[in-house]
Amino acid sequence: MSCCAGIARALLIIFNIVFWLSGGAILGVGIWFLVDKNISSYFTVVDIDTSDSYFKYAAYILIAFGAFVFLVGFCGCCGAIRGSKCLLGFYVFFLIIIIGGEVAAAALMILYRIEVEKKIDTILEKSLKEKYSNSSTLRDAWGFIQIKFDCCGYSGPDDYMDNAYLVKNSLNIPRSCCVLTNKATAMEEVKSASPKNASECNSKTVDFYYNKGCKKTLLDMALQYTNILIGVGIGVACLEIFGIVFAICVCRRVDKDDSYH
Repeated sequence: MSCCAGIARALLIIFNIVFWLSGGAILGVGIWFLVDKNISSYFTVVDIDTSDSYFKYAAYILIAFGAFVFLVGFCGCCGAIRGSKCLLGFYVFFLIIIIGGEVAAAALMILYRIEVEKKIDTILEKSLKEKYSNSSTLRDAWGFIQIKFDCCGYSGPDDYMDNAYLVKNSLNIPRSCCVLTNKATAMEEVKSASPKNASECNSKTVDFYYNKGCKKTLLDMALQYTNILIGVGIGVACLEIFGIVFAICVCRRVDKDDSYH
């Protein structure tokens, strides 16, 4: 009996080492999604609605549960080493909560993905037509995306036609739509964008500006980022099911050992 209990305890301890590492991965992914400039620019441009921030909610959930994993893992290790049914019971309970949170994060990502795919044209049109002129943050976000992916507007440069901000500055398209001499620098500071030939770009002369729209790139980014969060959430949740099984096995062995003694 004690030999079997020892094996179950060892497996649970080994699992918790992996569990701690997975917690670090969850925490890292959540933080990355909130601080990465590529993703923050994407968030700014593809803003569905302030009441539907599924993407950010999912990232915050992963950060919270990633940090919580370390405490829960410690509880599991102590319960396994000491053979404490109370600690193992708390461990199983908290694991179930964490699994629920990760599944919720994955569900939010699925909802976000559906919303983006359904509303992408309306979202991007509203972003450029209604918000672009009044928000420097949004202009910088569009500028970053256009510079990084060599695109212009959501369907093409004509999206900027009669844009109040550009008209005021005697521009037909933003400088970020131009072929630049300092692309790497401009990605760090959009306002520093230096067109290869500003006048030819503003006149939309071939070879001096980008004619491709950014819609496909933005949609691909949505699918890529949501797939990462869905994969992390569901993948780690499946891993944690093994932790529950190991913890229950240790509890059963503790009961049998107590009966035996």
